[in-house]
Amino acid sequence: DLRAISLEFLCTSPPTAGADAMEEDHAHFLALAGRAVRRARAAVVEGTVTISLTHGCMKEAARDVQRLERGADALEMRVDLLGERTDEELREQHSALRRASTLPIIWTVRSKPQGGKFEGKEGRYRELLALGVRLGCEFVDVENCWSTAAKASILKNKGLSVAITSYHDFEDNYYAAPDITRILEKLREGGSADVVKMAIKTPRPSQVAEMEYAIAKFIEKHRMPAVGLCMGAAGQRSRVVNSFLTFSTHPLMPGAAAPGQLYASDVRRLRQELGLTPAVRTFFLFGSPIAKSASPAMHNAAFGELGIKGWRYDRCETTDVDAALKVINSDEFGGGSVTMPLKEAVMPHMHELSDSARRIGAVNTIISRTLAGGERMLVGDNTDWVAVRNLVQDKVCARRLRTGGDCTAVLVGAGGTAKAAIYALSKTRGVKKPILVYNRTASRGQALADEFGATFVSSLEGLSGVGVIVSTIPPEGHEAIPEGLLAGNPIMLDASYMPGGAPLTKRAQAAGCDVIAGPHMLFEQATYQSERWTGREAPRAAMAGAAVRHFGADSGLASVLAHEMRGSPQ
Repeated sequence: DLRAISLEFLCTSPPTAGADAMEEDHAHFLALAGRAVRRARAAVVEGTVTISLTHGCMKEAARDVQRLERGADALEMRVDLLGERTDEELREQHSALRRASTLPIIWTVRSKPQGGKFEGKEGRYRELLALGVRLGCEFVDVENCWSTAAKASILKNKGLSVAITSYHDFEDNYYAAPDITRILEKLREGGSADVVKMAIKTPRPSQVAEMEYAIAKFIEKHRMPAVGLCMGAAGQRSRVVNSFLTFSTHPLMPGAAAPGQLYASDVRRLRQELGLTPAVRTFFLFGSPIAKSASPAMHNAAFGELGIKGWRYDRCETTDVDAALKVINSDEFGGGSVTMPLKEAVMPHMHELSDSARRIGAVNTIISRTLAGGERMLVGDNTDWVAVRNLVQDKVCARRLRTGGDCTAVLVGAGGTAKAAIYALSKTRGVKKPILVYNRTASRGQALADEFGATFVSSLEGLSGVGVIVSTIPPEGHEAIPEGLLAGNPIMLDASYMPGGAPLTKRAQAAGCDVIAGPHMLFEQATYQSERWTGREAPRAAMAGAAVRHFGADSGLASVLAHEMRGSPQ
């Protein structure tokens, strides 16, 4: 009986993907389940934004997830808007979204009286919320309109999920602050709720001030997250000043989930323009040597382009994690980039790690957030793999159109960057599994291959049919890659960087390979860092222009990033 199972796992990998893919799906599920509460806690912090998915099919939403996730902290899965609502179909729809996204999911079954499309009876509502809990959703939305017994049962059996108790009113009723406070207190359900949410129509603009006052007093009294939204055009300010999980929409949505919903990017921008984000924040690059890094130039250009006047980015050159922690624990610390030799050393000091950082075993991005009680939360992430995956994915897709088949991939190296690269390749569509790994020190190469289900090769000589090569070794080791491997014109990503171009990059270009230069990877991961900190799409042209100016005209970087620099001052 599925109802007796605490958590359910549905494998969506096709049988042709093999046991490794199914095993990866299962490991991913166990990791999510084991950290569901911490993942939800990371999303319920000040300044967080939720995007409400209004697709009629989550499989459609999953195709756009990479773009939807930008600037979002959680995704709301509107179960009531899905065309088919049998348990079996909902399992498949949830699995499609979960496989595509690493963000926390809010499982919402909005009833018709509360502005949704669910018209079923209370028993079915309880079954649907129980399903969301079993599927491991980080949040479940529990409507206030149901019976006391139903709500008590749902809250008692919420498992690992965080319960958002909600109240919605679409009528032209005016709520003074005492009225709002009374409803918020009721939504606490005697302390069983984890987050309370109140969304009401806005008959006149003063409603927003009443909501702001009541929400602030409630949070101050109970030290728990509270969402207060005034629907309609007159209430849009409430969506900007709301502190937690602000429910928003996106240009890719079929429509907004509620009247007056703003784009998530506009919520972030308006918060900054109105001074609602921290006025002064300093971001740092930690590691050594970093004196020549372009990161300060790129990130300061991004802050300037986005109009965030009080934010700046600086260097903290050190090999000592304790010295880095002194800076990280300072009042004005906003976030950081981490390079060698500290990528692994900072991990134990993070309150939460992203799935990618945990799997790769390295942090290159630190995000600082504030919880409802005012305490700080440090989240460790890894954007190196996203850069590799996206840059390689674009070229693999083009190659598949020409050849009609998947690509054999070879990873050269076994260090920290290699871990991010092999993780990225495992997530790249069109790359054959298992991935091949070569490293001069065989024991390290074999260990990396074993960790990620890859195959170690003792030599690169004689390999044929290779479609992708990712090199993470320093320039002095590039002679290990034979000319014969380049002769098939593979996609070649060289993670090293030298002014004027690394030797391997030049060799690959001369051989006619489809080259991705190291500086492009550096730039790409920096754009994702910027988005993690600001919640807004990175100003790529401004960041690319800053990197080119930093390294100078002789660096060759201008040609690498030419397509990114449209509109950037030279």
